[in-house]
Amino acid sequence: MVTGAGSGIGRSIAAALAAAGASVIVGDIDADAAAATASIGGVAVGADAASTDGIAVLLDIASRSFGPVDIYVANAGVSGQAGLGDDEEAWDRIIDINVRAHIRAAKAVVPQWVERGSGHFVAVASAAGLLTQLGAAPYSVTKHAA
Repeated sequence: MVTGAGSGIGRSIAAALAAAGASVIVGDIDADAAAATASIGGVAVGADAASTDGIAVLLDIASRSFGPVDIYVANAGVSGQAGLGDDEEAWDRIIDINVRAHIRAAKAVVPQWVERGSGHFVAVASAAGLLTQLGAAPYSVTKHAA
């Protein structure tokens, strides 16, 4: 399972996993972008990986397509507003995508992995999680949190 796989790092991760022979769910909020990535290997799923319902859709399709998820790559992310980010709704959205999506996904998959005795959770963050992305407080804050 790779979220945010419609472009960028997520697309590259999904392609590498497929090339290595893994069965891949290519998740992205942009269903067309997911389909474009899945054309190189995998099953496309248009879903919001920041929401509990979207994660449930991703996991359901994964289960029906390939069986239990062994690796969950929480890659979906957004950069958010520049500066301090004055829009509270925009702050909520970037926190949902860059932080809570990881929490929600972990809550969905980790109990099954504990029961099975295996599973891997990959949280894709950013160098902004170690350093500060000047001029982008919402991005820096959420990547530090991730």
